[in-house]
Amino acid sequence: MNIGRWVARRRAGRVAVAALLANEIEQGDLRDRVMRCLADRGADPVIQAAADRELTRFRRTADRGMKLAQLSELADAENHGTKPFFEHIAQADKRAVRLLPDGQGVG
Repeated sequence: MNIGRWVARRRAGRVAVAALLANEIEQGDLRDRVMRCLADRGADPVIQAAADRELTRFRRTADRGMKLAQLSELADAENHGTKPFFEHIAQADKRAVRLLPDGQGVG
């Protein structure tokens, strides 16, 4: 495996984590939990608003990264016979399906 392929796979791994978190922010309760934690800890309203903007920005960045990873994944899937992981994430977003467990019993 050449270094370019290794870097591409590492980047795809990062995008996969970002896409899963972005899905959880959008479809789950991660945004609410973060905002509730800030409020419980007495965060300033300006900090709370900035955190909310960052979560929105993170979602847009993850979407862009996921689209780029989908393009490279298609070629890799054809060569190695793997299933398109990012296609499942995109479908979950279209159907508003959470990809991570609901978190019951966690924490």
